[in-house]
Amino acid sequence: MSNETKIFLGIIIITIIAIVGGAFLFSQPTKTINPEILSPNTAWATGSATPKSTLVEFSDYECPACKQVKPIVNEIISKYSAKGLRFVYRHFPLPQHKYAIKAAATAEAAGKQGKFWEMGDLLFDRQSELSDDLFPKLATELKLDVDQFSKDQIPQETNKRIGDDTAAGNQVGINATPTFFLNGVKVNLKSFGELEVAVADSLK
Repeated sequence: MSNETKIFLGIIIITIIAIVGGAFLFSQPTKTINPEILSPNTAWATGSATPKSTLVEFSDYECPACKQVKPIVNEIISKYSAKGLRFVYRHFPLPQHKYAIKAAATAEAAGKQGKFWEMGDLLFDRQSELSDDLFPKLATELKLDVDQFSKDQIPQETNKRIGDDTAAGNQVGINATPTFFLNGVKVNLKSFGELEVAVADSLK
């Protein structure tokens, strides 16, 4: 057997192995994550109180892609909440982002005064300005009690909520933001525009 023939046969064998392996992987059932991990009662949620579908986002206020998808998420919440959608937000501050944890704590502190979602919108709108000086200014813009807000940014409870979200993200294998789960299954998106399609299909 010539060397060329051996090489050719080797390529064929490798190709067959790759095809069979790929077919095996794609034939495996899609993994569904326990809802107690993805959307516990302590997580921030909005939308339907009796959901037909639940969309969970792991996000970082300093992540440019998270800012890009935010208007789409807001539109989905507005359009589909009455049709049975529940949306859950989970913190997943990435270590390379200097203000990600502080921004999450800012949203948590605002949440104690009933303005979690409003603060989240502001944090994304002002993402390029994130700084220690900006956070109390945003609290003032939302007409929060700034002294109480500053106290609520620090306590162990706030840090625990962020830590619990991050731990859940690590548990389900998240390595980038934003990452979405729909009814416990990770949503693999080629474009953010596909997210609404997935949500609409889940509610049919």
